[in-house]
Formats: sequence, C-alpha cells, structure tokens
Amino acid sequence: MIRRRSLPVLAAGLLATPALAQAPWPSRQIRLVVPYPPGGASDIAGRLQAQAMTEGLGVQVVVDNRAGAGGTIGTAHVAQSAPDGYTVMMASPSSHLGAPLLFKTPGYEGVDDFSAIATFATGTAMVCVNPGLPIRNIQELVAYAKANPGKLNYGSAGAGGANHMLGVLFMQRTGTDLTHVPYRGAAPALADLIAGNIQVVFDSYSGVIGSVRAGQVRALAVTNPTRWPLAPEFPTVQEQGVPNYDLPSFSAVMGPKGIPEPIVARMNAAINEGLKKPQMIERLAANGNAPFPSTPAEFTTLMRTQRSLWQELVRSTGLQPE
Repeated sequence: MIRRRSLPVLAAGLLATPALAQAPWPSRQIRLVVPYPPGGASDIAGRLQAQAMTEGLGVQVVVDNRAGAGGTIGTAHVAQSAPDGYTVMMASPSSHLGAPLLFKTPGYEGVDDFSAIATFATGTAMVCVNPGLPIRNIQELVAYAKANPGKLNYGSAGAGGANHMLGVLFMQRTGTDLTHVPYRGAAPALADLIAGNIQVVFDSYSGVIGSVRAGQVRALAVTNPTRWPLAPEFPTVQEQGVPNYDLPSFSAVMGPKGIPEPIVARMNAAINEGLKKPQMIERLAANGNAPFPSTPAEFTTLMRTQRSLWQELVRSTGLQPE
C-alpha cells in the first residue's frame, strides 16, 4: 500500500518556519548612543535613560558615547542605523534642534529623520546678573537694558547653544539689546560673570545654583513657564511680565525613522514607568532635573513646535552654518 504524504501538514510546517525564526522584541542588548563625551550632563541623562529601559524591558541597555562635531557624529550614526529598536539615543534640543541649523552637513534632519520615542527629563535655566548691578528682578533688567542699549554683555557656552538662544528669545520678547559673548563652555562664562567681566547669563539651574546660594551671582528668575519645583522661591520670567518666554530644556530618547509602532510603544511605556520610581526621581533631582513623561505623539508635537522656534531664533542672529 502506497502511503500518501501529508502535504497540507508539511506545507503548514514550512509556512510557520519564518514566524518561528522571528524572535520577540527585545531579544538582545539595546544600544543607547550618547553623542557627547562621558561625564557631562548629557552622559548622566543617557545613563539614567539606559537604567530605566533596562529595568522596564528586561534586557541590558548599554551606553555608547560617540562624541564630536557638536553632537552631530553620534546623532547622524543613529539616523543611519536600522530601525529595529536596538539602536536609540539620548536626544536634546542641542543635538536635534540647534546642531542641524549650525552645521552645513550634519548628516540628518533633527525631527523628520527620527522616531520620537519618549521625553525623559526636563530642566530649567536661570537668568543671573552680577550682584554689583542695581538689578533685582526682570523688570529692572529690562529697564536697565533699554536705558543702556548694547552695554549689557551676556555670556553663553557658545554661539547657537541653548543659553545663547535663551538670550536671543529674551531680547525678542522684551525689545532689549544685549551683547552676546560666546565662551568655550558655560563654566568660563559663569566665572566671568562672578568676576564682573560680563553682566548677565542665561544658564542651567544645575550649573549656577551653587553660585546663587553662595551669593556670587544674583538670580532674577527661572526660564521655565512655571516655578521650578527644586527652587520654588524664584519667580519665572513670564510671571514678571515677559509673555511667551519658553524654550524647553529636556533630554529624551529617539531612534532612527521607521521603528515599528509597537516597539516605540513598549519603550515609551518602560521609560514612563521608570520615571515614577522614587529612586529615579531622586537621581534626577540631584542633577537639577525633573521627570518629563510624554506619549510619542506629544513628543513629536513638541519637536515640531520647537523646530520652528529655533529656526526663527537662529535666523534672527545671522549665524551661518559652519
């Protein structure tokens, strides 16, 4: 007797093979690129992001520092990576909004070439003056600047950076004229403010709060639209009469364009859950930051809105891409 082969069963087995070969995500280590050197604020943010994702996803997330060219080397590398969820990055306004406007060939467009996964932490800056000036609030700063156009110098960590743009936005919103003095980093700008060589800085809360508490500089306001929970005694720029003054500072997680939505959703959920943990909240606060959860859609809207604002600010300065 000739036995007939069970073709339907065999065919079903063959058809099932590709599905069985596709392991569920994540099935291996994830790499989180930080486009800046180890040890700085961005590196700290990236390592906290990696911790939250490791705990939430159940696989190791390792930090890969790829520094250089204002953050564009590491960021371009991620933009060109496979959109499989195994390569993501620590993103910030500097890497995705500022750098693409300041470099002729950054290798990427900061919003459209990426998958917006999750915002992570937010910070604020402080408007500080040398204590020798007769200025104790924002209204007095505006009045003094208008009475002395171009005579107040404000320092930044470099042309096109966030604390430069905070000064540009301040001038636009108040109709004042301050002279920008770029430095190679925020620390030398703060040192010159303390020495009286410049009169104003718009610098990160974590960078200046020690000098504020020591009486070396005078803080007039925080740049956040609402009072900063770590220093609620300081009023905001907006509540002192400057409307629409807001240039958000944040760290976030982004990946190459085209990561499947279910993978984005899993990473987003892991990050947001991690931001609820008391230990994570404490670690963020120790670095002057607060949790900043969001959905991917909310993050995308934020990036598009901020891209338009950064384009306007950079254009108004006359800065040319290098």
